[in-house]
Amino acid sequence: MSNFWQRAITGSLFVIALVACTLLGEWSFFILLFAVNFLCLLEFFELVLPDKNWIEKYLGVIVGSILNIMFVFIIRGNLAQGWYYHLIPVFMLLILVKIFENTGREFDTLAYQFMGIIYISLPLSMLADFGYFNAITYSYALPLGFFILQWSSDTFAYLVGRKLGKHKLFERISPKKTIEGFIGAIVLTALVAYVLSRFWDDISTRDWMLISVIVVVFGTLGDLVESLLKRNLGIKDSGAILPGHGGVLDRFDGVFISAPAVYFYLLLSN
Repeated sequence: MSNFWQRAITGSLFVIALVACTLLGEWSFFILLFAVNFLCLLEFFELVLPDKNWIEKYLGVIVGSILNIMFVFIIRGNLAQGWYYHLIPVFMLLILVKIFENTGREFDTLAYQFMGIIYISLPLSMLADFGYFNAITYSYALPLGFFILQWSSDTFAYLVGRKLGKHKLFERISPKKTIEGFIGAIVLTALVAYVLSRFWDDISTRDWMLISVIVVVFGTLGDLVESLLKRNLGIKDSGAILPGHGGVLDRFDGVFISAPAVYFYLLLSN
């Protein structure tokens, strides 16, 4: 099978699974985000802690997964918001375990564990709250719209950049990204946002349009951040779980920066 068809089939199945989980209801959406969080943490710690033992690698995965579950129950109202303070002993656990590791570089490991949780788990927890924005019960419109805008941004940046791109956006980190592709993504993704606003009125047309710009700008930054990480590590892909596409981390790199940016915009504007 050619790489094109491999990428096309994998990408189609990936999109179908994500859309289906978002549409079916809150629990399928939460399970989706839990799975993404778990797999991304696994990939991240395998990359940054390749020579560490399983405790050092997977303690961060366990803690990040616990935080993900805790946020879900707080969002649903099963736990009071005071449970956010339970994050303190959870993070303290990461620190205390270092007493028993005896590797000589315990705080290097700790820094990566904290980074993985802040970089991956917290943004995905914010994304889980999108389904309840301006609503008492779960609504798929905003989370699915966010995904559509993220995909639109990536697609239009690639297509416009390939057709018209002449000036590099950040050549040192990502040689293929162009200023033309970036501008094209902003304009065309805004058009997609306008169309979405005609069908979903959970937020205003103005909010949809501004969110589209946020998604393009911060999603691009997220892509650059992961590209920088991979360049520092000397690798091409974060994993091989998605044939033709690399790892799960590669598919959600833009989300890790754009989701918090959209979340804070929504908090400040409504």
